Amino acid sequence: MPPSISTCPFPEKEPDRVSPMDAIFQNRWFHFLFRKRLTISLFVIMPLVVALTAFASGFIALVLVEYYLPGTPRSLHSESGQPVSEMVHWIRMEVLAFTLLGGLAGAGIAFAILDPLRRVIEGARQVAQGDFTRLLEIEHLDELGILGKNFNQMVDSLNRHFIDSMTAGWVVANTSGKILSINPGIMKILGCKAEDLVGQPVEQLARYLRFEGRMEDLISQAVNRQQVVSGKEFDAVTQDDRKVHLSLSTTLLKDKDDLLVGVAATLKDLTLADQLTEQIQRTDKLVALGGMAATLAHEIRNPLGSIRGLTQLLDEEFSPEDKRRTYTHTMIREIDRLNGVVSNLLNFAQPAPGERHPCDVNGLIRQVLGLAGPQLDQAAARVHEDLDPQLPPVEADDKQLVQAFLNLVLNAQEAIQPGGAIRIVTRRLPPDPGRGKGSAAAVRIQIQNDGEPIDPAILDRIYDPFFTTRKEGTGLGLSITHQIVVQAGGTISHSREGTFTVFTVDLPDAGKPAESPSSGAGKPDPSSSTLAS
Repeated sequence: MPPSISTCPFPEKEPDRVSPMDAIFQNRWFHFLFRKRLTISLFVIMPLVVALTAFASGFIALVLVEYYLPGTPRSLHSESGQPVSEMVHWIRMEVLAFTLLGGLAGAGIAFAILDPLRRVIEGARQVAQGDFTRLLEIEHLDELGILGKNFNQMVDSLNRHFIDSMTAGWVVANTSGKILSINPGIMKILGCKAEDLVGQPVEQLARYLRFEGRMEDLISQAVNRQQVVSGKEFDAVTQDDRKVHLSLSTTLLKDKDDLLVGVAATLKDLTLADQLTEQIQRTDKLVALGGMAATLAHEIRNPLGSIRGLTQLLDEEFSPEDKRRTYTHTMIREIDRLNGVVSNLLNFAQPAPGERHPCDVNGLIRQVLGLAGPQLDQAAARVHEDLDPQLPPVEADDKQLVQAFLNLVLNAQEAIQPGGAIRIVTRRLPPDPGRGKGSAAAVRIQIQNDGEPIDPAILDRIYDPFFTTRKEGTGLGLSITHQIVVQAGGTISHSREGTFTVFTVDLPDAGKPAESPSSGAGKPDPSSSTLAS
């Protein structure tokens, strides 16, 4: 955790001093004459001003000389000599006047050139310090205007092709702790807009990201001690209460004199990478467990068949009144139950692809409630159906979907207290590009129960095979359900909404009419304890 710092971690920055020449250039008359009006090409105006000044100076001198030539009323041959001194006086005044005029014209041209150049230089300096939002306002229509336009295009291109395309978040602050620029990556992570942060102190980041420590402390540490962090990982909560796993790195920004001018902080959202890593690990584990389960299932099923056959032969040897038949019947029943466990192991290890066709989800839900009726009645469950009558069909194997929905309903029945409530909701979802396989419409099935919430410590394990919190059960129910939903191109998730635990299944819209499910074919046995985790 970064060390605590003072309430004002960033040094105060002295205000920029304005030189006398800057004051002249900032005069409104200069702006009026040379910023707004001079739009002639510098290639034309500079030679023209110099040529006119030189021409005017010589031309007036010639006029004065002609005025005092012999034969004129003020001839240079006058005995008093006054015309000579008067001519020299006027030539001197003319030279001084045009010198002043040339100086003013030069100052005007210098301002017309230097003012936009100074803004280009200042803009380049700001960009070098990390402010990639800096744009120039040069209203000239000449080469300088083109220069300003090209500079803005360069900054815009840099933003689009480098800063904006970065998947990581980017925050740049100066040495005073003022945020200079951010990129869309950081806006996506924090859930904010550029105007919410640019120009604000870095303390403003705390409004959008909460974690153990403060980002402004890390930035001030880089400014004051020139200490950077690299790949510092931490868990945080965003403004909209999303939990994210982030990586933070800071970089010092220095000028050509190796003086610190700012700090760039890079935030990478590792949440998706963590999910992908977890999914890969889960897949590897499932492959290993699947192979083991298949081997065990085959090794167990063969002796079970022999044991059941011999038990039946033994049962036939006893008379109907023989009490020993009670034992053989118990043996056969338990062998059948064990065979059901083996069948579930095989279904998990080597799932059949099934026959995919358009299915009526509402019809399958009603079929499931019929199958689970005895268990629901035994628990005195209050079942409420909220089924969308306009629900489109989904493309899947109907028998597998019945298996998946039955597992979820039996899990809900196991979770509630006697007399508890179970709600089943179906809805049609509009197209969404951010969901699953693209922008197709989807069908949402929610199975809710008002039982105790799932322990947060085991939330990440509930879909793992063989994981269960009950004394009876194989822990395969939710694993098989997850497998069936994924095979159908859908997703399954869980949440807590008020007093209800909610399992949500989203399946893609089939886009064509549903077919009638085969009656009674392949119906799961709801009495088997292996169906629920």
